[in-house]
Amino acid sequence: MQLFQRRRWIHPDRVDAGLDAFVRQLAWIDARTGLDMAGWRRTDSIGRTGAILASTIYADHSWFLAEVARLQTLMDYAPVNEAAAALMVGDDAFERWDAPADTPDGWSPGENRFRQDTGPLDLVAENPAWINAEGADCLVTWFPAADQISIEGLVSGDGCRIEEWSRIH
Repeated sequence: MQLFQRRRWIHPDRVDAGLDAFVRQLAWIDARTGLDMAGWRRTDSIGRTGAILASTIYADHSWFLAEVARLQTLMDYAPVNEAAAALMVGDDAFERWDAPADTPDGWSPGENRFRQDTGPLDLVAENPAWINAEGADCLVTWFPAADQISIEGLVSGDGCRIEEWSRIH
């Protein structure tokens, strides 16, 4: 199982319009592909205003690549994509994570919200870590329960992230 994440940042002066365009884009993708995208807004106090995340979980990376390639060929996708992109700033960040061996089918980071901690492998200890396959070299990520404290030594910054996300799509 793999988790794909696309991080984007909405222009600070256009957050409401950007959220609307992002949700419309994900709904459009869901209606025409098998990607089953989820949309999230960063809600922790450290997150940059307008930080958003699109994610999907799948079993076969070749299938995922073929589905994304098919999406790019759909005639009506360009205007939907461009409408959302026009409200974004900076460069998108793409990350792909391989699940720990015992991850059950149907796993998700959370129904309505989740926390994601990301850092170097040596901080993981006994936590089941998702190993980076693309986009966050030499890092691992895990999804602690809401009441679980962060791993000792993990501090947001210097390549480590402690993020909280709320579902918007």
